[in-house]
Amino acid sequence: MSSLPESPPQSRRRYRAYPDELATPPPAKGILPLWIALMLGLALLPLLILAGVSIGFSIVVALLTTFAASLLIMRWPVCGLFLCLACVLLVEQNPLQIHIGTDQLNIFYWPPNMAGMIERPIGFLMLFTLFMAICHRLAKRYPLLEGGPLIWPFLAFLICVAIGVIHGLATGGDLKITVLEVRPLWYLFLAYLLAYNLISQLRHVRLFFWFAIFGAAFKGLQGCYIYFFVLHGDLTNQNEIMSHEESFFFVSILLIIILFCMLYRYRPQLYAALAVLPPVLIALIANKRRADYIALIVGVAVAWAFVFYLKPHLRKPLLAGLVICSSLGIGYVLAFAHGTGSLAEPARAIVSVIDPSASDARDQASNAYRNAENYDLKYTVQQNPLLGLGFGKQFLQPEPLPVLANDDPDFGGNPYLYVPHNTIYWIWMRLGPAGYIAFWFLLGALIVRGGLITRRLQEPYLRLVAVYVIAITCMEVMVAYADYQLFFYRNVIYLGLLAGLLMRLPALEKPPQQIAPARILSSSQPRPALSEVSII
Repeated sequence: MSSLPESPPQSRRRYRAYPDELATPPPAKGILPLWIALMLGLALLPLLILAGVSIGFSIVVALLTTFAASLLIMRWPVCGLFLCLACVLLVEQNPLQIHIGTDQLNIFYWPPNMAGMIERPIGFLMLFTLFMAICHRLAKRYPLLEGGPLIWPFLAFLICVAIGVIHGLATGGDLKITVLEVRPLWYLFLAYLLAYNLISQLRHVRLFFWFAIFGAAFKGLQGCYIYFFVLHGDLTNQNEIMSHEESFFFVSILLIIILFCMLYRYRPQLYAALAVLPPVLIALIANKRRADYIALIVGVAVAWAFVFYLKPHLRKPLLAGLVICSSLGIGYVLAFAHGTGSLAEPARAIVSVIDPSASDARDQASNAYRNAENYDLKYTVQQNPLLGLGFGKQFLQPEPLPVLANDDPDFGGNPYLYVPHNTIYWIWMRLGPAGYIAFWFLLGALIVRGGLITRRLQEPYLRLVAVYVIAITCMEVMVAYADYQLFFYRNVIYLGLLAGLLMRLPALEKPPQQIAPARILSSSQPRPALSEVSII
């Protein structure tokens, strides 16, 4: 008697799992925890409502958001990096005269009842993210943190900052003001460590720039709301409509678009950046920050030089484009230099920097103040030629300055007598020649190493990112000469994140198994040559 053919193994497994064809299969994974979370949320809802009534719903929302963000960061520390980036791109450092919602979020400052803490919420976020990154690396037996190629320039500069703190406090500096002055320099270092240790995949880099594009779109829409619906298109007596640092992020989007057109057309982000361009341009022009137009010209020139070197077959079109764009730009400036209206604002801004005598009364007063301020800063350096003035003290005023603000309790009234507009000279004045050299050594190392990395990269998108970071660094320096740039937390954190990202780019071209940091080896195993410094 012939036997029936044996059933396939897959069928046998299926029928062993489900002996009855009408039986209900087990629930999918994740459904039960979802129901538990839903029931727990419903159970806690009355308690949350009572807590909101007693202490305020905004505080309850903030606590819940902090709790959820903490869970995400504990599971995936890289989420902390992108949360930090989102805060930098979306939230103002200080409240604005025209409130737009994001300026009321306590990210870069505390509410009045919590003012005076040594660290700001954004600082706690970065420190917590670094702590969780260290915990994850310990669990995998990796070095605690990697410092990367810029660790020694950073450490040299931070040692000079520490000397400036000690010298300032020993000669009468105020401790609270010292902490305020040093904090952005500390954030620059923290942001660098975050990016260098947490960015490990190409998709992280792409996501970084998606954040930048959509962040600029959101702020551009906020600027359009202020311009059209709050001010009704009238910028009379308006020095700016948004925060000063916002214009820098707007021109950085223009730089991204130009790089996509010149170096590598990554179409999804190029089309997205072009789509958000109208509100970004409107908000940029309405915000009236002159230094950012000059910085954009410098950034485009740096990008053009790199593309000219990297793409020999495009040199003739690049030269032709340079001639055409320069002619159009000069023609626009000449035509609108003395014009009125928003369309002429960039031309007037450029002329006011090149020829201050041709600017309006507002710009002439601003130029006069900055000239007097620079003179006072140089004089202060001359009186303290060895160690600088140190932190926490007002710089000397042989040429008295008018009072620009008298309502900042953190600085005892007028912050501009401690942190001037020219934050490049601010570093010089506080740290003296040694600290000033260490500062330029750090920036120089970032630019030079970035150039070497750009030449070595083969992936077009990563090469574009490298050129962008170098150009942004040069733009940051240009704005820092005139517009308080190195004291804006958002700007220095963004620069630090970009610096860490740039130093990480060469690893992203390697196979995935080589991107992860090396495990800690036992003494019996051969130890590979170290190409970078690890902080252990």
